[in-house]
Amino acid sequence: MRQLAHSAGLLPRAARRLVGAALCAVAIAANSAGPDVVLRELQPASYAAARDALEDALAAEGLAPASVSGFGAMLARTAPDLGHRPDLYREAEIFSFCSAQVAARMAAEDVRHIALCPLTVALYTLPDEATRVHLAYRRPGLDSPGGRLADALLARIAARTAAGLGLH
Repeated sequence: MRQLAHSAGLLPRAARRLVGAALCAVAIAANSAGPDVVLRELQPASYAAARDALEDALAAEGLAPASVSGFGAMLARTAPDLGHRPDLYREAEIFSFCSAQVAARMAAEDVRHIALCPLTVALYTLPDEATRVHLAYRRPGLDSPGGRLADALLARIAARTAAGLGLH
């Protein structure tokens, strides 16, 4: 593959960026707020305040994000290569985290549930709506005790985030 990238005149890093961005774009298109995506509007709020409230909500559950993906920045950076608008989001991040209790329950039900971990919560604002922050998460979609445990955890995190902003 590296040989092919060099022979095509592409740098390996640029090729990796393109493939990664394309996969994210496919994931967005395939999961356009389907039945397992929960959306919550947090307004009026600044992005910074919503981000702080989400971090506090995670901490209240004893969780720390293993990673925070700069999703909006990645899409803006790859826009010239992929041909989409660079300003799809004003700000957008995805917080990934794992609850040992939830993960253990889901894995005990079916070892293939490893593919459902980690859980994620996304925060984003749109270009013309600086004080309307959106919180989104994908439910695991399991009708089982582990699935219900994950759903309850994600719902609590969303509710605590809203409460941390004085919203209910």
